[in-house]
Amino acid sequence: MGEGQIGCKALWRIISTMSHRETPLPHPTLRIAEPADASEIARLNALFNDVHQPPEFYAARMGEAQRADTPILAEIDGCVVGMVNLRLVKQVFYPEPYAELTELFVEEAYRRRGVARALIESAEELARAAGAPEMLILTDFYNHPAQMLYGALGYVHHDIVVSKKLS
Repeated sequence: MGEGQIGCKALWRIISTMSHRETPLPHPTLRIAEPADASEIARLNALFNDVHQPPEFYAARMGEAQRADTPILAEIDGCVVGMVNLRLVKQVFYPEPYAELTELFVEEAYRRRGVARALIESAEELARAAGAPEMLILTDFYNHPAQMLYGALGYVHHDIVVSKKLS
């Protein structure tokens, strides 16, 4: 850390004590994650999904040439505070790719401050540039705050999703 910089944990403590209406945070820097970001992805995925994989797992997955997922990270003052994943898949039956937003997560202290919106808009830009005509988002039926955010960004209820455990 350079002179005058504080660590991410110290920054998180400061931000978490601030009201959402207090001094606004700087706009997050958004970037596509790289294998070198595996430890941050492992940390965020453990917080979000309670999935505990070593960073090497994520680094290997991101290094695969044929992967369908593009993780995007949000940083504030050099600290990774959120992530989202764009799943972009070529389809056999349609000329355009299928785009789905998954794994949207923002650390609690940074929520309701525009980070999630910026992550979603970044994923939309990538999907649009790839030729996807729409982007789908699956979210928990009871996750009303997320549904409100998606609605504010123009997403509408579209299909019914059913699932079945296979193992």
